[in-house]
Amino acid sequence: MILRDILLFLTIIVAMMFYAHAEAYMEGKNGWTWNPAWWRIKLPNGYTYTAYHVYAYYLTFPLLVFGLPLLLVGWNTHLMLVLSFSYIIGTGVEDFTWFVVNPLYPFGKWNPRQTRWYPWVSIGRFSLPLSYVARGIFCAALFFFIYRDWMMVR
Repeated sequence: MILRDILLFLTIIVAMMFYAHAEAYMEGKNGWTWNPAWWRIKLPNGYTYTAYHVYAYYLTFPLLVFGLPLLLVGWNTHLMLVLSFSYIIGTGVEDFTWFVVNPLYPFGKWNPRQTRWYPWVSIGRFSLPLSYVARGIFCAALFFFIYRDWMMVR
């Protein structure tokens, strides 16, 4: 079970990293705002969520990441925990990789002053996007249950 979980996690992470490369070439230097024709969901403090991101991250990817394995295996709570953990971490890795690989928006711009399309949390001179912090907290809870399952198998 542990090896399968790790392989599943790594597969999702690598797939999300590949997607980050494609997304960097689609969006270029404009990031979140590259297609003004999209509808947007307005969020507090002037932030928006685009149609593209809704379709990609809330419809298409979850259908693939959760739907295919659960269709093949059937409902399995442990599998759902591993898929959820992997997907949530994967979306963070995908977002970060976008900044690393994007030739038109260099990694040096990954900071609250130059990347303003999402909110940041700052502690002293250290800053992270708020979504990364939220993902980390949620995934810590998910990992507790995954780890508990691993210990029960032994």
